Amino acid sequence: QIVNKLLESYEKENRKQMTDEQVLEENAEPKHKKPQRSGKNGIVVKGLEDVAVRFSKCCSPVPGDEIVGFVTRGRGVSIHRVDCVNIVNLPESERVRLIEADWQEQETDGQYVAEIRIYATNRTGLLVDISRIFTERKIDLTSINSRISRQGLATIALEFAVSGREELSSLIEKLRQVESVVDIDRTTG
Repeated sequence: QIVNKLLESYEKENRKQMTDEQVLEENAEPKHKKPQRSGKNGIVVKGLEDVAVRFSKCCSPVPGDEIVGFVTRGRGVSIHRVDCVNIVNLPESERVRLIEADWQEQETDGQYVAEIRIYATNRTGLLVDISRIFTERKIDLTSINSRISRQGLATIALEFAVSGREELSSLIEKLRQVESVVDIDRTTG
């Protein structure tokens, strides 16, 4: 028991500090494996393929967005848009954990979660008109939240899957044409 306690104490005091590069190397697939060209997520992190990445839910990046990676503790790399509030407001001490990330060059057939907020003057049939555009484009809404202010301004938060920034931009442009829509923005954190 004493030896175990001493060993625990020694390991706590002499805990191995890992650099960001070591974290990436541990999470990357072994070099002798043939890299997958299709890529599960279509992300290349600082020249490495098949590194463990996850898309942040705060800003929901889609192909075509400028992105940056953030080396997490124990979960690989978290991908954010460069205009994400969490990245913009990152303390200087944490900025060393940012790493270059890019979308793979080839076409990605995957679907990526996107979130937008629509601001509109409230009226009967507003949600029907908005949902009709999604139906026409065969885009499934995964989440919708609508609130009306006392002044009659509707704020509608929508979550759905798109293939990339071009499809998202086209959709937003069509939504701007809906009667009484004042503004649309993407969530940034």
